[in-house]
Amino acid sequence: MTLHLALAVSALAGSALLLLAQVARPAALVALVASALEVAMSLGVLRIHAAGVPLGLVLGLLLAVTGLLAWLRATAKPAVSAAAVVALVGVLQVFVAAQQLRS
Repeated sequence: MTLHLALAVSALAGSALLLLAQVARPAALVALVASALEVAMSLGVLRIHAAGVPLGLVLGLLLAVTGLLAWLRATAKPAVSAAAVVALVGVLQVFVAAQQLRS
């Protein structure tokens, strides 16, 4: 298991927990779809290419923003932790994608 796959699976689990905890449902649903796409792409099941825009940057921004929104609205400990995991995975993906854009 690669680090990218492990992070994608943790974001998937966190977004699923957010959806089940009924915290910011629209944001949790967007995070769930973005993290499911990341897992599918990491496993090689799905290949998506976008011209001009790195998909890792777009999905990372989706995870970071939705995780932050869910974190701001969450009150229970599991939901806060899940939102923090989703947001941190998104921020890490944005940093990696930005680094790849520079080189």
